[in-house]
Amino acid sequence: MRTQSTSAGREITDYFNSPAWHAPKEAELLAIIMTELMQTGQPTTDKALIASVIKKLDLEKDESVLQSYRNVLAQLMSSTAEMP
Repeated sequence: MRTQSTSAGREITDYFNSPAWHAPKEAELLAIIMTELMQTGQPTTDKALIASVIKKLDLEKDESVLQSYRNVLAQLMSSTAEMP
């Protein structure tokens, strides 16, 4: 079962690294981050989401994807600030 998981992970990485891949919109990025957190058994709290976005900002090289991550982070920060 671990081999299948590794193979799927490799396919996902190849897909995102392909030149045909276009930067997803913020909602899609947030969904991807939430899925990653759930798959690793982590909570999908605001704190975990913000930490994940910051980590992705540190690793991403594509400027259009970076801007999308910045937008996601801004949305998360503003929604967190509005909470009592």
